[in-house]
Amino acid sequence: MRNTTSIPATFKPSGGIVTQPTADAVEPPPASPTANSDLNTIWQQMTAEDTANTPVRQLLTLLGLRLVEVDPEGLEDGTVASFIGKVGEGIVVVPRTMPQADREPIVRRFLAQIGTEYKVLKEHDPNGPVFREARVRIECFDWCVEDHDVPQFVDDIVHSGESADLELTGEDGERVPLIHSRLGVDPTSQVEEQRNPHVAVCDEQSMYFLPPMQALEFADEMTEFADEVRAQARRAAQRPGDKVPSAAEPGHYPWCNTASCTTHPWGDGTDRTYTEHFGPDFNMPIPEGMHLPHDRMLHVALGVSEEFGGRPEISFGCGGNGVLLDEDGTDQAIANLEAALSALRAMRAQMVQEKQA
Repeated sequence: MRNTTSIPATFKPSGGIVTQPTADAVEPPPASPTANSDLNTIWQQMTAEDTANTPVRQLLTLLGLRLVEVDPEGLEDGTVASFIGKVGEGIVVVPRTMPQADREPIVRRFLAQIGTEYKVLKEHDPNGPVFREARVRIECFDWCVEDHDVPQFVDDIVHSGESADLELTGEDGERVPLIHSRLGVDPTSQVEEQRNPHVAVCDEQSMYFLPPMQALEFADEMTEFADEVRAQARRAAQRPGDKVPSAAEPGHYPWCNTASCTTHPWGDGTDRTYTEHFGPDFNMPIPEGMHLPHDRMLHVALGVSEEFGGRPEISFGCGGNGVLLDEDGTDQAIANLEAALSALRAMRAQMVQEKQA
């Protein structure tokens, strides 16, 4: 859902986004990890005299920012420098050919505009064409946290949501940022995916823009990664004298609930038998007040019937006619459930929106 507003803007004959730097970063000495809110508090408490007397390199270190030098053609036309990010996790991009005397005032202007919210800032070529000022009407998303009331170039207008952050605790107890994601739309981008709602992921080095389905795939990969980390943690927690769990019983899978597995004769007059293997299952209960001829909304169970091919399959049903899913069918069911869950979360978020007068 979107709302509309009119903002002062300056027109520019170019469009697009900041090209992501590919060169090695020229970084200030690393600072001790500090929470972004604490960094911003320190920054806001500094006087104008303090800021003016503090070298730019030291200010970048204080605010957890990096200075990246790129080839001049790596910047957008009409742009001589840019900033991407926020306090604690931002990147200042300048051409490597820019003299120090020219880049320092630009960096200081960027620093004067940043805070704890994600921003994209650009320094335009002062020798470029003269722009005329006008007020334009734009559509803004409910999730956007950008301030669109300040004058800016039309191609600088971007929509950004709240950042989701993955951090870990460092040796000194401070939280160290690892990866961040946010919703975004860049209406004037030259890339179609970025002109539509997408998920932007930053790994403290580069920015990646993921369309919704690709973002879901990335989330699945993160889930698999989390499962592997859990498995590694369990293995790491085993002391030398701990008993290692025994392997699967002969003739069964590691996930088998052997007490439930059953063996049957083939019924062909021989002594041959086959086994039905039963593993973990899950019942999704029905919401309170909902009436169904069964007591579950969804039932999933892992199992194998040696009578019918002997491959692990997932029984997938809702109390009526069920189906057995192979690997591809299970992957599709997961994707459908992810989409349904995402839609449900979006609806839940919309439940708190007020009716417009």
